[in-house]
Amino acid sequence: MTTPPTVLVVDDEELFLRTALDGFSGSASEMTVLTAKNGRVAAQILDTRHVDLVVTDLKMPEMDGYGLLSHMSQHHPSIPAIVMTAFGTPEIESRLREQGVTSVLDKPFDFPRLRKAITDTLSAMASGHLTGISLATFLQMIQIERKTCAVRVGSREGQGLLHFRDGQLIQAETGETSGDAAALAILAWGEPVIEFLKVRTTVPGQAMQPLQALLMEAYRLKDESHRNHATETSHPAPGAVPLSPEDLEESPSPQPPSTSLTSHKEPTMAAADKLKELAQIDGFAGCGLFTPTGEALAMLGADGVNLKDIGVLANNVLMNAQKASLDMGTGRGQQVHVEAEHAHILARCLNEGTDPLRSQPGKSHIHLVLILKSDSSIGMAKLKINSVITKLADDFRA
Repeated sequence: MTTPPTVLVVDDEELFLRTALDGFSGSASEMTVLTAKNGRVAAQILDTRHVDLVVTDLKMPEMDGYGLLSHMSQHHPSIPAIVMTAFGTPEIESRLREQGVTSVLDKPFDFPRLRKAITDTLSAMASGHLTGISLATFLQMIQIERKTCAVRVGSREGQGLLHFRDGQLIQAETGETSGDAAALAILAWGEPVIEFLKVRTTVPGQAMQPLQALLMEAYRLKDESHRNHATETSHPAPGAVPLSPEDLEESPSPQPPSTSLTSHKEPTMAAADKLKELAQIDGFAGCGLFTPTGEALAMLGADGVNLKDIGVLANNVLMNAQKASLDMGTGRGQQVHVEAEHAHILARCLNEGTDPLRSQPGKSHIHLVLILKSDSSIGMAKLKINSVITKLADDFRA
């Protein structure tokens, strides 16, 4: 007889834990459910009992969800986790979905949704398609929750530290390397072990690329490394003619994309006037022009709209959608539409270069974000944003 899987539910709300136990009481043959009131108790259970899956809240006393995930990364890296948290805004929820973070549940939610997430995860485990929470997902949650902390990352390749202040990556260190280069090295490591250090970091911050840009560049470098390794280790098929060095194209060494505005022309009055065309759309609430790495080039907003934060989040959604569409083999994604409870957010990319994820000299590569009220005409807005971003290309061509 097969032993049913064991699921550990971690939350500081007793009512929620009782609800979980009652809800799964009729599923004893399907799974065993354990509970813990905080991360410290959960860690003790993990160290003494077999557990197949952890479902944890993030905000808890004594040891929060970040501390628990860090403990799991070091001591139980094969156990997957479903994270529960109250992100609070439709924009954040849409961002997570675009990123493909399927192991995060928004609070509040009904019990059937929790049951489905658990059963789906256990089914995926049985099929061998799921592992523990990734470093990228862990860091993105720190960013979303605006944590101030340090993250120690260990791997066979080395040891490193990532410092966050209010959710922003302000410093990275590994060996004698620091800054963007250190962050890219850490993000590219295989099988990382994560240690969450809940401290008020005092390291001096420095100008670094946004986390999402670093993640995208790390993915690209890893893909390139895998392709190069495959080329070096492959053997010619019988009868194949080996290539001479002259037959091979030389490729420039990969460089991380710049976050400096020096690669773009400064915003001109003409560019600002072109953005004003979007203000003529019924329900206009704001718009912003960004570099692919999230720096604002120009913004035009209505009163009461936190344009910069919404624009940065929408920019990240667009970048993740582009990466996902490329991974799926459907080509480069050019536009995303986030339909939130109180607004519509459109993010449009114009990239004249041949590289789908990097800017190239002499080519315009800009992102335009448009925010509309929920009752606006989306069809007209999509036509207008396409027209305006095309007109802006000349103003921001490197």
